[in-house]
This record gives sequence, structure tokens and C-alpha cells, in this order.
Amino acid sequence: MKILIIKQTSLGDVIHSTLAIEAIRKQYPDAELHFMVDRVCALAVESNPHIDKFFYFDKVSYGKRLKKSWLEFFPLCREVGKILRELRQTKYDLAFDLQGIERSIFFLYLCRAKRKFVKGNKPLLKGFKNASKNDHALTEIRGTLKLGGIECEEFFPKIYLKKSADFSNKLPAAIQQALVQEDKKLILLSPFTSWVTKDFPVEAYLRTVELLRETHADAEFAFVATPDKRDEINTIIKKFSFIEPNTSKHVHNLAGLTNIQELQVLIDQANLVIASEGAVGHIASALDTPVCVIFGPTQPTRVGPWGKNAYVIQSETASCLACYKRKCDKWICMDGLEPQICEKSLELLD
Repeated sequence: MKILIIKQTSLGDVIHSTLAIEAIRKQYPDAELHFMVDRVCALAVESNPHIDKFFYFDKVSYGKRLKKSWLEFFPLCREVGKILRELRQTKYDLAFDLQGIERSIFFLYLCRAKRKFVKGNKPLLKGFKNASKNDHALTEIRGTLKLGGIECEEFFPKIYLKKSADFSNKLPAAIQQALVQEDKKLILLSPFTSWVTKDFPVEAYLRTVELLRETHADAEFAFVATPDKRDEINTIIKKFSFIEPNTSKHVHNLAGLTNIQELQVLIDQANLVIASEGAVGHIASALDTPVCVIFGPTQPTRVGPWGKNAYVIQSETASCLACYKRKCDKWICMDGLEPQICEKSLELLD
């Protein structure tokens, strides 16, 4: 049996789709499993031992080339056509599009598969559509898999880590000690996401650190983010150090110091992750690392963390939750969450 899964983007969504890999492999242990993914999200699945072949889309590169010159349109069509020709060389027994948008369903329509299933309602295809827009994204994936006869209720997303060279020399000595000493704890802080309205402020993370250090004075705290956020984090930590010098000595800025594969290893080794709603929270859930995920404009019942080691942090007073706005002048959904984060973090640490 040969089975195709299409899930190109985004990183969090690709992580969600890994439950399909686990379920299919359990039900069809000898099947040949192929996966189509965008190159920027491939890290979520490339180390998965259950995938026999990858097809790579390259949305970011294609977009940059088209933006630079419309003359790139025809060369890009040839590149996409090459991917399609390679895909059509295989006759599949089952094909699942777990994304259900134009650039993914194009490949589902044109692949050679006896049975095809899609997330959502699409012409001429059997699809699964959530009855409620607030149902979790995993519910949509499970519903689509069930259409193809895949038993999947017991499965959750899972990341397999890539074996890599030791990168501990990139980390501050205090972080290295926290990773190897049982009496030390490492808590990762992830403030930035793809939406500014989802970002819990760095200053608020530092106030949370103060609260946590009242009972965990031995803990080390590390901000993780992309390289472009490093200076911003440093500036805020420096201001904070004038107020709380003892606390700031235990706060580290790892933004840009690790690549994404190394970050996954670090998340796996951490005692706790506190994250604004985004990819880091999904990675922590998939690795079963204790995690608190902070929600404001998005809906936790839709994209919240899963498992017994995960807590949702959300305002109990704001009336505008789950507004899905990418711009906001008030931002009241992020006010006063530090005590709640501290309370849930202590439950996960103890």
C-alpha cells in the first residue's frame, strides 16, 4: 500500500499533522508513506522515521521570486510542474490533503490515487468540515483521516529529534549547568510570534520571572527568539536589571544563538516552556515538555496545547478574547496574566 499526505504550511499546522503519520503507520505498518511539505516547515517531519519519501514545495522562495519579477512566473510554473510529474509517477491507494487550500489541493486533484480525502469541502472530493469553527485543529485532521478508514483517536502529534553535534558551547555556562544538574531548572521563554497581537510583552515575562524566583531561586530563564529580536530583548533586560539586579543575572538571551533543530533539542531538555501562542508551544506539546501557552486574540479550543503537561493562560476579564485581530490599540487581553502564569507554572514544575 502507498499513501500520500499533503500538509505544506505552517510550522504549527505541520506539527499537528504528525498525528496522521503515527496513526497511519500503526494501522499500515508496511505501507509506503510519502509526505508533501513546504521547505520552511520540513524540520517538523524530516527526522520522522515513518516517512519514506518527501516532496518539497517552496512557498517563501516562490513568493520572493515573483515579488522581484513577474518574469519568474513561467520558470516557477515549470518547477511546480516538475514536482507534479514526480508525484504522478506513483499510484497511491490513499491520498490526504490535511490543509485544504488552493496550492495544496492542486496536488491532491492531480495526483494518481484511488481514494482522495481533503480537509474542508471541495468539489468532487470527499471532505471533512468541522461543525464548529472552535473545534481543535486536531479534530479536523482526525475527521479527514477517518474518512479514509484510519483509526486515529488515540494519537497525538509527535516530533522526532534529529541527531546533531553538541551545541552546548553556544549556551551560557549557567544554562549548561541547568541542563546537567538535577537540582537546577531551565525555563524557556518565547515572547514573539507571527502576529504582534499574540505577543505577550517581554516586560511581562520578566515580571513573571520575578514571581517564579520566589519559590525557584535556583532556576535559569532563557528567552528564545529569532536573531532579529536579540537587540530588543537585550535592551529590555538591561532596563530590568536596574530594578531587579539579582533576578536579571538568571535571565539569558538565546535569541539567534541556536538554529531551529537545536532549539527543538533545547525545548525537549527544558523543565518548562512559557510561550506566546505560536510554533514554540506546539513543539513543546509534541515533545511532551511542560508548557504554558498564553492566548489573547486566538482561540485555545482551536489551536491550544494538548496533553497533561500543558496549560492554557488566558484573561478572565477581557471581553474581546479570540477576536483574531492582527492590529489592536488596547491589548487588554494581555493585561495582568503574570500571577496566573506563575500559578500554572509552579504546578508543572512541582
